[in-house]
Amino acid sequence: MSITKPNNKFLLIFILVIAIQQISSFIIDQLNFENDHYMLLIQQIILIFLLGIAVKKFGKTKLSQIGIYSWQNWSKKNKWILFIVTPIVIMIFSFTFFSRTEILINHSELFAIGSIILLREFLYGFYQEFLYRGILQTELVKRWGVWTGITVSNLVFTFGPEHFHFYKSNLVGFAFMFCLGLLFSFLYYRFKNLITIGIWHGIGNVFIDGLGILISMTIVN
Repeated sequence: MSITKPNNKFLLIFILVIAIQQISSFIIDQLNFENDHYMLLIQQIILIFLLGIAVKKFGKTKLSQIGIYSWQNWSKKNKWILFIVTPIVIMIFSFTFFSRTEILINHSELFAIGSIILLREFLYGFYQEFLYRGILQTELVKRWGVWTGITVSNLVFTFGPEHFHFYKSNLVGFAFMFCLGLLFSFLYYRFKNLITIGIWHGIGNVFIDGLGILISMTIVN
């Protein structure tokens, strides 16, 4: 079952969760916890939990209506897509960022903290899909149609608080983020499965951001 009518509460959920994310990040920064990766992981878990509660209780919407299903309710097509495409995604990122992976292997002392950092980045990818595709895109598509809804939600995803730093300093990074966002947007609209898209986004975050953080730690050390 999908959502067929506009829901003003979805837009309010989006705005409130963005605000909570920014405020909590500001507090973490002011308390000098910005390098405390355990705290950042806890923040991410809380944000995902708040999103789920807000959709169900405040938005009066089942999570299955935005593509978060229990495994037994997955279609065969979605299961096959997950099993076939996910290893390909991992191989592509592994090949692209082979040098980062190789350096990390030679620094086994980072395994413990690395696990926390990579898990946080993985969950952050899922969180972004939940918020921007599951909440914002779903609502804007209902209001304005597929093309406009997807385009506007992806513009917010690209220029908004998650990725505005790419636009300010790196045009290539901005273009990559916009195109990748469009890909995830259309895949989500086509297959109506937020978990799969969230997993792929999470994998990308692990290789692009997570390994980048760990590499910077090896340089500092």
